[in-house]
Amino acid sequence: MELTFECPGCHAVGHVAAAESATSASCRHCGRERALRPEAFDGDGLRSCPVCATEDLYVQKDFPQGLGLAIVVAGFAASTVYWYYDRPVPALGILLLSALVDMVLYRLVPDVTICYRCLSQCRGAGANPGARFKPFDLAIGERYRQERIRAEQLRGRSPSTDPGSPGASG
Repeated sequence: MELTFECPGCHAVGHVAAAESATSASCRHCGRERALRPEAFDGDGLRSCPVCATEDLYVQKDFPQGLGLAIVVAGFAASTVYWYYDRPVPALGILLLSALVDMVLYRLVPDVTICYRCLSQCRGAGANPGARFKPFDLAIGERYRQERIRAEQLRGRSPSTDPGSPGASG
């Protein structure tokens, strides 16, 4: 299974191809080593986050939200042209086609398991064994977001650089 994580030193994104057999992850940018926890994996697959060991993980589709929004906006824009010329059948056809494309992509795109605490991501076989992890829970997500903000304030960094904050880019 592939692990994607943020380097605590330089905040670059790093990857580990076979996370279940790796003992550490190193940043390609700054070279900083980070220990991975082998107890995060059991016989079925992922049990907890291999980076920070929390068991609070969630699942979402591994699909860029911007592309999904672009499909919806393109379908809407194309259908409005036909609505303008009073041609409802092609307009509805375009809307149905964009909904069908969205539904097919939803079925084809695999899931990614994400850690609430450190926002590391696990992809591939064993990332969500037996549907162990559930979709994003706002209450849990807010608890960990507040934890990241408090930790950044204690370190003296601005919380707006937090990758999980609503105003942050990345």
